[in-house]
Amino acid sequence: MLRHRLAALFEPRVLAVVSDRPLPVEAHTPAKLANAITHIPVEAAVRGDAPYQLNGLRPGARLDLALVCVPPDSLPAVLDTLRRYRPHTVIVLAHTEQSEDPMQELVYVRSWSQLNDCLVLGPRSFGVQRPHLHMNFSHHPQRALPGRVALVTQSRSIAAAVLDWAADVSLGFSAVISVGDEGAIDVAEVLDYLSMDPRTDSIALYLEETTSSRRFTSAARAAASVKPLIVLKVAEPLDRDPVHLAGFNALLQRVGAVRIRYFVQLFSAIKVLVHTRRPRGKRIALVSNGDGAARLALDVMGTASAVYRAELATASKERIAALLEKGAQVDNPVVTYAPLTAQRMRGMLDVLVADKSVDGVLVLLAPDPLADHESVVQELAEIAPASAKPIVTCLMGDATVRRLRHILDAAGTPAFRTPESAANAFGILAAYHYNQNLAQQILPPEPLSTPPDVERARSVVQSAQRRGRLVLSPEETVELLSCFHVPIQLGERADDTPPMAIRVRTDPKFGPCISFGRGQEPFERAEAAIELPPLNGYLARQLVQRSGFWQNTLSRTLTPTAFEFLREALERISLLVSDVPAVESLDIDPLHVVDDALVAERLEVKLASVSMLVLPETTGYRHMAIHPYPRHMVQTRQMRDGTEWLLRPIRPEDAAPLQEFVRDLSDQSRYMRFVSMLRELTPRMLARYTRIDYHRELALVATIQEPNPEQRGRMRERIIGFAHYLRNADGRGAEYALVIGDAWQRCGLGSQLMRALIEAAQEQGLTYIDGLVLGTNRPMLGLMSYLGFRIDPDEEDPGMRRVWLDLGETSGAGRVVS
Repeated sequence: MLRHRLAALFEPRVLAVVSDRPLPVEAHTPAKLANAITHIPVEAAVRGDAPYQLNGLRPGARLDLALVCVPPDSLPAVLDTLRRYRPHTVIVLAHTEQSEDPMQELVYVRSWSQLNDCLVLGPRSFGVQRPHLHMNFSHHPQRALPGRVALVTQSRSIAAAVLDWAADVSLGFSAVISVGDEGAIDVAEVLDYLSMDPRTDSIALYLEETTSSRRFTSAARAAASVKPLIVLKVAEPLDRDPVHLAGFNALLQRVGAVRIRYFVQLFSAIKVLVHTRRPRGKRIALVSNGDGAARLALDVMGTASAVYRAELATASKERIAALLEKGAQVDNPVVTYAPLTAQRMRGMLDVLVADKSVDGVLVLLAPDPLADHESVVQELAEIAPASAKPIVTCLMGDATVRRLRHILDAAGTPAFRTPESAANAFGILAAYHYNQNLAQQILPPEPLSTPPDVERARSVVQSAQRRGRLVLSPEETVELLSCFHVPIQLGERADDTPPMAIRVRTDPKFGPCISFGRGQEPFERAEAAIELPPLNGYLARQLVQRSGFWQNTLSRTLTPTAFEFLREALERISLLVSDVPAVESLDIDPLHVVDDALVAERLEVKLASVSMLVLPETTGYRHMAIHPYPRHMVQTRQMRDGTEWLLRPIRPEDAAPLQEFVRDLSDQSRYMRFVSMLRELTPRMLARYTRIDYHRELALVATIQEPNPEQRGRMRERIIGFAHYLRNADGRGAEYALVIGDAWQRCGLGSQLMRALIEAAQEQGLTYIDGLVLGTNRPMLGLMSYLGFRIDPDEEDPGMRRVWLDLGETSGAGRVVS
């Protein structure tokens, strides 16, 4: 199996250390790795006379990791000496001596990294800790405890502060890394590794600035799709623009991550991430031994927050009343004033967890000398980890309850010091669930009923650009919108309804951002929400309903028909800015509803100077943070006998047809493809193959039209072939998968699907494509040989064959590229 490029950083087998001072790695490294460490004196490294043979390094093999801590003026000579060992990764730790020109040092490190095919962390790096492997490649004197949360930061000081806090509460980590200056290893690369790391269940990320938006988007989505990703983002100069800040928030929602705003929330997030239970909604029940704590928690909850107070069922209130003393409060929050007992606590939690209107329970306890808190906490420690719904606890105080919080932490259920932090932790869990729903909407579903006239729209823009105009006339704007069938007409205001506004602004990092809010107001006061294209119907509805303007005004005045027109308008505007990247901004303001129709008093489109001769579909839609559905790949083709079929990228709604396709395969075909006798795909596999991130993978289907057995006289689309590739861990190549329906084999489908897959891999800059094929699967091996693939025995399994194709060699090969 290929190692990820960062495996040499997080799991090195051979290590060289060049440092002018003692480092923690020398005191805490286990014997197994200690025997594979070579200490190279700084003077020898600077002179270039370091030994050629390193401990544990086989002749001809590359060094996994070099750990460097030297004065800045010695760094070039040391790196030059390390070249002879061809290291996979280098960590350049911060040094007490400061560089005279930090930017020049950073540029040098990046250039050295590229020239030597080596990933460099630093300069001025905090380093890396891998607690379960007892590895401490940092200056921090204390190695973190092992745990399941990975900490990734762009700041050495934040990493040190979090480690110090975690030591106090005995919280562990799967990995700790600060990328700092991002010499060659950036946040996206680290997220890629951690998304596949079996030791990591969740990731806490501290960001000071975002770089390479598309790569970050893709990596964050890959990580957040399999484990919670919490992001603390501080302000940067661009954040003075409210659109940029809102765009970043929208980006995190779309990838399924959760943004937090304050440093103290980072501790809450890390602590709550160890909890394996996630709420499926926002409705929280509160239990307290006094109303003060409950009031404080409710102050940070509400319908506009991530979580809010649940309305308990009548039966639940009656059962709780029977458990508590007379005068207790039984309508959420549940408040008892009598000394708590373990039995009462279990009884209340049983009722609340069973209530269908409750998504989670927050237990708030203040010190009570009359109560046996020890037994109550022991009961909570037994109940909470096994509960069907998340239970979060707040034990207020410190001197008498600190030990009790540690009991709950050790049991795997988070316990907090303040009601606000506990309520906020619940909000983080609920926001994660909501954002995961948004992440599943990355691609638009079925194409819009009326396809746009993209060529005419681009012609309108090119005509204005040729005349040196970067603002379209009202007539040109109307024509541009009509090309995409946007259901908005230019006209006069006819009533007194509050005006709406749809705006598009292009952010330098996140590309086009679509906002919806109140009309004739600046963005800051427009009660607006922002979303990133591409939009589908669900995302367009969420954009409207997330705005304060909807919540405060429109929800009571907008008719269902007008709402549907508004949803469709947003969806089609999303398509417009995806296919016409020269649109720098778009203003539809004010926008009114007249007899359920949408009428705009003012339309304005401003253009960028970008040439429309460079088509976004051939350059990977680089002007957007999220790759849209590649409609340009939809092609009608013919089989050898003339039968027409459709080649297209897969869509999320193809899950059911793909499942039917797999079920219809013969046992032999299923075994040849999956090397097992599974009869259908699991829900996770279905989601994996149909919700595609087109920045890093591709899934194509071959379909035909056939009579629909469930709707007489209608046709349906049936999948008869499937091809897929996913980037390999090394970042350079991709592994393919191909399966053709039994009735459609030997019709030329397989070669056409593979050629389309190869073309797409070449366009993405991949250098090879490979796969594992059973040695007995002669038809597949024959097809791969025909397409120019090389066939090698698999070193780990003699029954398998590794087939691979050098894409550089095939870029001009006529029999490979159709």
